[in-house]
Amino acid sequence: MADNKSIQPYSIVCEHNSLTVKGVKQVVEVTEREAQFKLASNMLIVKGGGLNITRLDKDQGVVVIDYASLSSLSFRQNGINVKGLFR
Repeated sequence: MADNKSIQPYSIVCEHNSLTVKGVKQVVEVTEREAQFKLASNMLIVKGGGLNITRLDKDQGVVVIDYASLSSLSFRQNGINVKGLFR
């Protein structure tokens, strides 16, 4: 029988110097220049300047970050970068 792992969906919306991430399981680290979030199947790394969490809803898995600048979004699985945006 095939192993069917259910991957929970996530979404990322970027508008008006605000980044909304849904499907967050854990906030790993947030600094002014980098934020790391654990999603169901990988990690999301956000890099930029002036990063600041303005909303955190643990029950719904929603994080909203305001930023001055956004330089990259990348996904990491088992320590290896698997996808990147902006680079």
